[in-house]
Amino acid sequence: MVYIHAKERVAFAMEWTNDTVSRTVMALVQQLTKDWTKTKVHSEILEIFMNMRMETKTEEEYVSLLLTNVAFATESSFALNKIFELILLNKQFPPAEAVQAWLTDAHEKIQEQLPTLREVYRKHFGDEENIKRKLELSYCPVLLSNRIKTDFIFAFIHEQNQPMMKDFFDADPKVVLEALHHISGFFASMILEDIELI
Repeated sequence: MVYIHAKERVAFAMEWTNDTVSRTVMALVQQLTKDWTKTKVHSEILEIFMNMRMETKTEEEYVSLLLTNVAFATESSFALNKIFELILLNKQFPPAEAVQAWLTDAHEKIQEQLPTLREVYRKHFGDEENIKRKLELSYCPVLLSNRIKTDFIFAFIHEQNQPMMKDFFDADPKVVLEALHHISGFFASMILEDIELI
């Protein structure tokens, strides 16, 4: 679990503006991802794609699995936003077990809705010949952004980080959520820059 060390803690502004929220979230995300290397992340992502290829026999099956995974990852991203929103609105730190249970519950619900969701996403991506490439390029950043969001939420509620994080309860929840969403996406894109998919 990520504990944000006192000496590296961000000096929080008492008056939250959109800018101070963004800068604070940016500093925290930077800290959470400081040990991530492009090489390591790229190889992990490539391994995920390799495993998907091994699971499928044809290109059609691969595209179908890719579509399912894009739908699942995107819906999971919405679920992470909802969980964080709940924490911010309640202005309380739930135990990590509760957050894990909410996540598991959200994943189970997404799994149940996948047949319907797949169709929605298929329409969104269309049936062009480059659908495979589009799906791969969509999947990578969502996957990584979700990892950043998850780490952020668990660091946020971590007992030793709570004295510092409680200041976020004074900020506008919408602004905090938006900042995390955009910054996690920005970091994901930055880390994935130059990734060479097979």
